[in-house]
Amino acid sequence: MAVANKDGSKKKVTATIKMSYLLYDIMNETFLRGRTLQNRENHKEIASMFASEDGENRDKILRSIKKAWGEVQSELADYLNENGSNTNNRLTESDATTDLVLNLEMPSNFNEAATMGLGQSVHDYIKNITIAEWYIVTNKGDADDYLGMAERSLGSIRVNSSKRARPQRPDD
Repeated sequence: MAVANKDGSKKKVTATIKMSYLLYDIMNETFLRGRTLQNRENHKEIASMFASEDGENRDKILRSIKKAWGEVQSELADYLNENGSNTNNRLTESDATTDLVLNLEMPSNFNEAATMGLGQSVHDYIKNITIAEWYIVTNKGDADDYLGMAERSLGSIRVNSSKRARPQRPDD
C-alpha cells in the first residue's frame, strides 16, 4: 500500500494484492479445514475439498477470483483511478501470476491509518468469496460460513474506504 498527498489534492492509494499469496491462502485454508473434518470414512470427500492449482480446479479458482475482483472494483468505483471501458471473461495464463492492483484516488482527508485495513479487507474478501464458491461445489456445509465472512470483509472495505482524518488547526 502506498499513500501520497503533497498539496491537499486527492490522496493516491495503491493496494497490491499478491496473487501468489492469495492463491496460497485459499489452498491453505481449504487444506486446514479439510484436515479438521477428516476421519477414517471420508477420505475421498475431504480430498475434493482441497483447492489446488490442477487443471479444472485452477480454472474454477481463477474464475472466482476474477469475479470477486470485479466486485471489489465495483465497490470502490468512486475512488478508482482507471479509465478502462473494456472487459472480457477470458482466463489467461497470466491470471494466475499477475498481481491485482487497485489505484485509488481518495479524498484529501482520507485517514491513512485505514490503508492497511483496506488492503487486508480486499484480500480477505477475495479469499473468502473464492472459498465459498469452491465449497458450494465441494463442501456445501461450510459454504455459508465463508459467504458470511466475505460479507463481513466487504463491510470492512466500505468502512475502511470511508475513514476520514480529523481536520487540523492552522499553525498561524
